[in-house]
Amino acid sequence: MTFTKSLIASSLVACCTISAFSAAAKETPPVGATPKAFAVPATDTMTLDNGLKVTFIPYGSTPKATLRLVTNTGNIDDGSHVWLSDISFEMLRQGTKNRSAKALAETVASMGGEINTSVGMDSSFIGMSVLSEFTGDAAEVIADMVLHATFADSDIARIKTDRQRELAVAKSSPSSIASEAFYQSVYGTHPYGTLFPTEESLAEISAENTKQFIATNVIPNRSHLYVSGVFDKNQVANAVKQAFGSWEKGAIPERNMVLTQAGPSLTVIERENAPQSTLRLGLATLSPAHNDYMTLSVMNTLLGGAFSSRITSNIREDKGYTYSPNSAVVNRVGTGMWYQAADVTAESTGASLYEIIKEINLLATEAPSKEELAGIQNYLSGIFVLRNSSRSAIISQLAFIELHGLDKSYLQDYVKNIYAITPKDISAVTEKYLDVSKMHLTIVGDTTTVTPQLKEVKALAPFM
Repeated sequence: MTFTKSLIASSLVACCTISAFSAAAKETPPVGATPKAFAVPATDTMTLDNGLKVTFIPYGSTPKATLRLVTNTGNIDDGSHVWLSDISFEMLRQGTKNRSAKALAETVASMGGEINTSVGMDSSFIGMSVLSEFTGDAAEVIADMVLHATFADSDIARIKTDRQRELAVAKSSPSSIASEAFYQSVYGTHPYGTLFPTEESLAEISAENTKQFIATNVIPNRSHLYVSGVFDKNQVANAVKQAFGSWEKGAIPERNMVLTQAGPSLTVIERENAPQSTLRLGLATLSPAHNDYMTLSVMNTLLGGAFSSRITSNIREDKGYTYSPNSAVVNRVGTGMWYQAADVTAESTGASLYEIIKEINLLATEAPSKEELAGIQNYLSGIFVLRNSSRSAIISQLAFIELHGLDKSYLQDYVKNIYAITPKDISAVTEKYLDVSKMHLTIVGDTTTVTPQLKEVKALAPFM
């Protein structure tokens, strides 16, 4: 019994000591060091006679390499068949004249990798990561898929069935419904404003449509092959020339200027008896090539783009109107967009919008403190370096700056430029670009509950 008491007493002393130590540690956290500037890895680029650019990026020490064939195409080129690009790139994985879909998968698996495809609005890719000794072989497989895909009717039937399911889910989601309506209010009939196809247009897509899409849009003089990791450059260069040398050039389409729609506008979509209202509030801003882009990005993070941001702290932490609000900067070629998104309780729809607008206008008229801005700068600089610490991440960054016509100094000087932004810069860019009277507002919710609340928000009078 005495032993037990002594043990308990000792444990209590130890716990108290640990608790006291923990409390002291929490009271005096170590000061984080300023993130170091990001060093862009050395690259070597060659261009084949057909216009295909090939960039070699020696990176890391793990005996693996990532290959990614990036083409400046995507949903921007869908035409009347939205998602045609998505389905076309998926068809590339279904087999070639030389390999069935199963044989493709087994070949790449034997190299220690798997096939990846991704379709965006302005840029898409097909690629894979493999063991270093198979880097040249992987280049041949990618070329085989792009140049010799079979585009079989049986494959497209299955793919479209899956896509019809995805479309049905999206059309039933308040978030997807709100996003589609909001994008249309900003970009109108431009492809940037259309997120989803109709069931009819999706059903009309044929295997021949996908074959023509790839032949027309995935062309060497519009593409860039990136090879990142550990590999024998000379051996891979020879393999790339052999694999892609016969790929014929194509015509690069001209892009018309993007005409955005001026606000204010209000779109309320009925969702009867909905317990929540899904909100989108924003407007067209600028592209990554603009001189104010980086300041706008920092401002977005401070305002609503991080968990500790002002709008999140206000309507989530303080008011409890929503669980996961978020603002974002959307990048497009030659243009861009800022918006605030939130799912709020139906009865607090008006109050949430009042607080969001209040935070925007406050930041436009009063500069943040140096301490608040420094926290955002440390956060953004830190995650920038972390996001570039892999083979695929380096490729993504290089493809980003090429797509938007940026110099490599954008990456090299990113951290330095982040810290050069001042509190006055943040306030000025808010005032310049986030004019609430020019914004578009989309609400998906119960109109009976929502509409009366909107009339009570003075700042929304121009929208009504």
